[in-house]
Amino acid sequence: MFGLGFLNGLFLFALGAIVLPVVIHILNRRRLRKIRFSSLEFINELNKRRMSKVNLRRWIVLLLRTLAVVFLVLAFARPTVRSNASLLVAGGAPKSVVVCLDVSYSMGAEQEEGTVFTRAQSLAAEVVDQCGENDVVNLVAFSARPNVLFESGTRNRQVVKTAIRGMEVTAEGTAIPAAIETALGLAGGPEAAAEEIYVISDFREPADSVLARDLPKNTRLILLPVYRGAIDNVSIDRVFTPRKLIRPGEAVRVGVAVTNHSREHSADFPMELSIGGKRKAEKLVNLAPSSSATVTFIITMAEAGTYRGRVSKDRDRLPIDDDRGFVLEVSRQIPVTLVRGVKWQADGKTVSPPAWFYVEKALNPRSSSEGEFSVDVVDQSTLAVANLPDRGVVVWTDPEGSDPRRFDLVERYVRGGGALMVFLGNGPRAAWREEKFQRYLGCERMTAREKADGVKFVSFSSGGRIFGLFNEEELELLSQSRLTRYVGAAGIPADSVLVYFDDGSPGVWECRRGEGRIIVVAASPDLASGNLPLSPMFLPFIHAGVSYLASTGGSDSRGECLVGSDLVFDLAPKWSVQTGGLRVRAQTGGDIRPVFSQTQEGGIKAVVSQPRDVGFYELLADTTQIMEACVNVDTRESNLNPRALDERAIGDARVIEASGNIAGDIRRERQGREIYAVLFFLAVAALAAEALLGRKA
Repeated sequence: MFGLGFLNGLFLFALGAIVLPVVIHILNRRRLRKIRFSSLEFINELNKRRMSKVNLRRWIVLLLRTLAVVFLVLAFARPTVRSNASLLVAGGAPKSVVVCLDVSYSMGAEQEEGTVFTRAQSLAAEVVDQCGENDVVNLVAFSARPNVLFESGTRNRQVVKTAIRGMEVTAEGTAIPAAIETALGLAGGPEAAAEEIYVISDFREPADSVLARDLPKNTRLILLPVYRGAIDNVSIDRVFTPRKLIRPGEAVRVGVAVTNHSREHSADFPMELSIGGKRKAEKLVNLAPSSSATVTFIITMAEAGTYRGRVSKDRDRLPIDDDRGFVLEVSRQIPVTLVRGVKWQADGKTVSPPAWFYVEKALNPRSSSEGEFSVDVVDQSTLAVANLPDRGVVVWTDPEGSDPRRFDLVERYVRGGGALMVFLGNGPRAAWREEKFQRYLGCERMTAREKADGVKFVSFSSGGRIFGLFNEEELELLSQSRLTRYVGAAGIPADSVLVYFDDGSPGVWECRRGEGRIIVVAASPDLASGNLPLSPMFLPFIHAGVSYLASTGGSDSRGECLVGSDLVFDLAPKWSVQTGGLRVRAQTGGDIRPVFSQTQEGGIKAVVSQPRDVGFYELLADTTQIMEACVNVDTRESNLNPRALDERAIGDARVIEASGNIAGDIRRERQGREIYAVLFFLAVAALAAEALLGRKA
């Protein structure tokens, strides 16, 4: 389908000149007197046939003269032809023009003549230059979110070009459909005869699969790719730090995910990890084309504190994804919440001292705040989310059944990455008697057992999980303890059992639930169940179990937030009543007032809505730092391979490929291809034919 338009439509009024050839033709007709000769009467018939031919030739001459006038008038009106055009508008008619300029971070890719964004700014300025004097122009800077620069558009092209020069690349990704929808809402107006939307972007591969759907009538969507070739790029995608607590002197594994986005070339580069600006480790990385890998660094921190870390690689064409920040928290103390379960009775008497008493004394024998563990004792009936340590351990002695609310709270805590150590009491209301609790602890069934002479620990596992930390003499000393009341468990995988009782049932085992871990001890640490609390190895056993749970686990990136996502700080209970004095300071400068919200479990969160800058963010109370987090780019934008702008993706939109004469390409797409030269040629041809035929006429 083709559309016809005219750049100088006023010349069409000159089509009235087609009457001139007709008038001239009439005035030039020869008027002859008829004189009859009898001797010539016989040639009348022949003369009639000859005159009919002459008259036909004269009519053709008239037609050629008329066509010559029509072709000349149309040529001066400068007609244009567009393919797939829905607009039949004169070039001088006012239009509503919206220029959408991509400011996502991939536009910061460097080329020989400058960045991709510098080239995009030049293209946007060219589009503005091609706008007519009566066109209303608006500007949309878009990344993940569109930003309209003029409320109602402007006819001042210089103002628009100044705004284009002042735009900068952001750290966000791209959302082209959102920008087009915003532009459609801006286009149009009572004076506009047509609407034009220009989208200037690198159109990289991770962009939306469908950019535009059906367009409104009299609306044109024109896509201008800044470049179409591929740019090799390697991105640092993620930093994984230990999920659990980090202790001074502990070996810490930091994983770094990297991707080579090039489809053709491998990548070799050094990568280094620094803490507080000082280099801690370095590795040489090799990546095949279109491949990813996780590089592991092992570091130790001698002192407790909060550390800013950074992983960096050699600079390439897209510098923003060549380094990535993270936060490490090294703690002197392990926070422990000791949950007191039911005080069950043995032989009709209340067990005293209860199990939690011995565990608390083992964790903090001197009742000092300077010990290795910070212990918070709470009853099972009053346990709340505020009591659950973020990077610590919950120790639950003698858990009581028929309390689904507390059980669900602990279950969510563990599945979210928490750690739990459970001592199973043998009382009549013990939680393990319920089938749901048994399944949660990885068992098929449990039974209460009693043995007068007791059972002992045998077959200790090695490999660093609690008992692997002890030597043979210490394990022999622990095995001398006797348990007369315990829980017999069945259906536990052998590789989960850390130690057995000498009757063949598991004594201690480990299971994973979601992102967290559970250590289960099949007995209660009280004197009614045996003499384990009196063993010289009881304190080391408790310390080893809690320390293992606090310092092991998978990797995590909870201290990291991606640009454009909400930055969330989980507050300790003591800050929930002091939120008025809290603020967030960005590394780029300036304070941000967070929004506070309460979770269903009663916790408080401080939220910074969608930060747009990369860097470290501190949560402060006056000048005291409470927490710290890092904001990094989302590297889905780092794939710099071009995407296919086929009909399925662009619909009715048009594509202008960047060339040496981009101004002419824009003008032809905007106004159509001029055909005045063809019309001039046709006018000359008509006049030449008229001259030949007129001579014979």
